[in-house]
This record gives sequence, structure tokens and C-alpha cells, in this order.
Amino acid sequence: MPEETIAAFHTAYLKEPGRRYKPFYRKEGLVEDCPRIFAEVYDEIKVLGHLAVFLKDKEFEPWQLEVTSALSDVLRIKINLTNQTPTVLSDLLQYLLDRRTGKQSKIRAMGQLSKFHLTDSLLLVAPLDQSKSQHAFASLAINYLLHKYTNAIPTVFNDDLVVLLTPSVYQPDPREDGEKISEYLKQYQILCGAVYPIKNVEKLPDHYLQGRLAAETHFRKVSGKSEKTETTTTVPYYSDLKADPLLLYISKRKDSLSLLDPTLEKIRAYDEENNTDYLDTLFCYCKNMYRKNETSVDLHIHRNTLNYRISRMEELFSLDLQEYATMLHILLSMELMRFDNGETTM
Repeated sequence: MPEETIAAFHTAYLKEPGRRYKPFYRKEGLVEDCPRIFAEVYDEIKVLGHLAVFLKDKEFEPWQLEVTSALSDVLRIKINLTNQTPTVLSDLLQYLLDRRTGKQSKIRAMGQLSKFHLTDSLLLVAPLDQSKSQHAFASLAINYLLHKYTNAIPTVFNDDLVVLLTPSVYQPDPREDGEKISEYLKQYQILCGAVYPIKNVEKLPDHYLQGRLAAETHFRKVSGKSEKTETTTTVPYYSDLKADPLLLYISKRKDSLSLLDPTLEKIRAYDEENNTDYLDTLFCYCKNMYRKNETSVDLHIHRNTLNYRISRMEELFSLDLQEYATMLHILLSMELMRFDNGETTM
């Protein structure tokens, strides 16, 4: 079936959670003119293909679902029996992405990928949600990428669509292809993050984590939780996102806010009780990298007023705002608070 038809089915009908779906019948919406049974053929690891049984003018009966299920099983067995390729590219990439893979296995995987120029590659990571539609689409996307891009090694790893784009004679810089693939995935509401350049393939597990965090950070921005939504490219690169991926990684721990500097809560409570602005002043002071002239301008106050506020904070809350460790803890705590509220770094 055409790729667009399968994608349309996924979007329209497969809303339930879970990775796989059993054959189902539909007669409304996209298939009103020709009711059909839709099914996928899959093994324990991946989706192998899709099939549709067109009923047209015939009445639907429940036994037809059982027959379609049996047909998909037969096709699965047939495909597996005729598959003579012991190791495919996606398997090799999975070995390199998995931290648990032994050193010798990684060396063998890199040897089998020797026809690709792995240095200066680009890694794309597209997190998939738990819907059947996106996991079914991932298999479709892998087939598309393998046929469209000869320099692409795609796979599904840890519920993510991962693509390693290698340089080639015709495309020495894989970033252009990365942009095209990102645009292709975006049509199906799938966002990705990227890491470039990959200098050491043995560090792919680290780069995979970076790419995933870049994608999640990008999702926060485009989903309306952040004020900063403009990007110069369709692909968010880990190296361009500064501290946001790190803050996201820390904030995903349920207890991360318990590590904030307790002084900040004391200052907030004091401000509320005494109608002062010490917390905003401290935040602005940190944002301006402790430069008093810039801070006083941003706060629209005289420099002497700022000096007074800093002195009072040090006195009231036993702070030493000239000490590196103190300011570092305050700065990290403030950024985590902002990040937890859906904002990005200062």
C-alpha cells in the first residue's frame, strides 16, 4: 500500500496506547467508499509490513478478523523464512548504541559497517510516544529512509527512531539530509534532536542521550511551554541548546527540586511578608553574571540601591554573594526552578 495511506490510517484510527494492534474493521471516515480490514505483520522486534482486506459491498463478519489474523501470521513466518540476511544495518547500530554491548561486539559491528565513513556522522534521535500509530510508522519510516538515503543507518532503539547519517562522496556534510529527514518526520508529528559531528563512534551511547534530550527540549519549546520557540533550523542540535538538556535531565528526577538552595524559599517568603523584591533582584543579578551596572539598569534602580539590596540579603540570609560555591548553587537552583515551570535558561 502507498506510504501515505498507511500513515493516514495510523493517524485516523490508532489512538489507543500500546505498540502493536490486532486486525480491525472500519467503514467510516477515510474508508467510507470502500470498507476494509486493516492489519500489520510483525515479529517480536519490529513491524514487517501492513495489509488491507477490501470488503467493498460485502458485509463484515467477525470471523473475517480471525482469518486476517491468521493471514498475517502466515506472512510473518514466510517473511522470516525467506530473510537470508543474518545481520542488518539496524542491528549493528543497536549494538553501537547500547552501553551494555561488549567491546569486542562493538569492534565487530564497526568492522561490518566499514563501507560507511562513520567519522563526522550526524545522529538523529526521534522519541516515539506509546501509541500504536507512531511505532507502526517507525517501521515504515525505516524502509523509506533506507531507500531514499544510501548514507542512512536507521533503527528503533529504546522506543526511539534513531538515524545515523554518514558523510558520502556526494553528500560530505550530512546536515542537509538531516534537515530533510526532520521535515519528513515532522509531517507525522514526530520531532527529533541531533548531534553533530560524531567523532568517535564508541561514544554513540552518550550521543544518543544527547540527541534524545535535544529532541525533548525542542518539544518543550514548540509545545508552547516556553517563550523561546524560534529556531534557525528544523533540527535542534545538542551543541546549540546550551544548558537546557542538562537541566531537563536533572529535572526528570522526581526529587530534583529537593536539592535547590533552601535560601531561595526563605527569600521568597520574606519578600511576600515584607513586600520586598530581593528574589527578583538576586535572579537579575545572576542573569547578568553579577555585573552591577547591567543589573541596576535592568531593574531600573540606582546602583547604590542595588548595593544596599545585596548587602541586606547577605545580612538577612547569611549569604556570601562573593563566594563562587554559593553563587553557583543559587544560579543552578534558580535555573531548575525556571525550567520546572516550563521556561528555558536565562
